[in-house]
Amino acid sequence: MSGKFSDEQIATTLNRLGLRTGSGNTWSVQRVYGLRHYHQLPSNKVSRTNIPVVTLEEAAFRLGVSESTVRRMIDQKLIPATQVVPCAPWEISAEALESESVRKAVTNVKNRVRTPQAQTGQNQTPLFSDI
Repeated sequence: MSGKFSDEQIATTLNRLGLRTGSGNTWSVQRVYGLRHYHQLPSNKVSRTNIPVVTLEEAAFRLGVSESTVRRMIDQKLIPATQVVPCAPWEISAEALESESVRKAVTNVKNRVRTPQAQTGQNQTPLFSDI
């Protein structure tokens, strides 16, 4: 993750995975920095605007939708995305955000067009009674 993500994102990911430092502490920005510096690993000092890969947060900003909308589009396989490890920030190709299917989905979200949901079966018990 070093060189791709900020120390804050790395610390958050390590903590989500339940990983601890050698002393048993949780990860902080300072601890990630110290470890990265000690092992001479690269930092993420590059401007992300020229990088062809964006995070979920950056994709949401570029598309003008919420992060949960982008997450849903990833789950629906509309936006191809990968993670280095579970709980790591999503890596999304900036080019994928320009696809016709993504543009159409974003337009539908902004116009509040709902996608068809699974219809209720006739054998289902209603959630509320008619009484």
